[in-house]
Amino acid sequence: MKKLLFTVFFALTGIPAAFAQTDDAKAFAQKIADDIMAQVVEIKAPLSVKEKNFHAVFTQAADLKKIARFTLGRFAKTASEQDLQAFTDAFTNNVVGTWAQRFDSYAGEKIVFTDARQENGKDVYVHSELLMSDGTNKIEIVWRVSVKKGKTTLVDLIVEGVSMILSYRNEYTAVLQQNGGNIADLTEKLKNKSLKDPNLNK
Repeated sequence: MKKLLFTVFFALTGIPAAFAQTDDAKAFAQKIADDIMAQVVEIKAPLSVKEKNFHAVFTQAADLKKIARFTLGRFAKTASEQDLQAFTDAFTNNVVGTWAQRFDSYAGEKIVFTDARQENGKDVYVHSELLMSDGTNKIEIVWRVSVKKGKTTLVDLIVEGVSMILSYRNEYTAVLQQNGGNIADLTEKLKNKSLKDPNLNK
């Protein structure tokens, strides 16, 4: 009897909640894409303005603290709060600068959203395609969105099957392994732009 009641309760409450989260995540990803297109790609403005606009969109949408610490891997566990904050700031500025510059070269591209699915009751993966202006090619982009306790945030972009945050993690942990786990040194490299963004080769 208890099992039956639990099943009925889940059917009445669990599934609609999951659909609501999926719809919210899709709308959230769509808004990010629309904002990037309107404020960064299509706007007629200097690159400095586009960087400022993208910074506003990115920092409002993404869980930067979570993303930055993930890219540090095991080295984040023993880092000081001061080093973590400095790295997060440098990482954010580096991503904003490199991607704003990439967006500046776009012209006529369009993002079309297809579907969204929730995995294991956790994050929602929103699928979309970037249609190139000449119509000859398209790039698959999956927006990984976290919906927790009424807060919706972007935690990753998966471009053509490759996780952006995992690419950063592989790149940065390789540097940290070489410099003895010195996060301050990694932060300085990001500030000085002496590290190439591993996602810009895609």
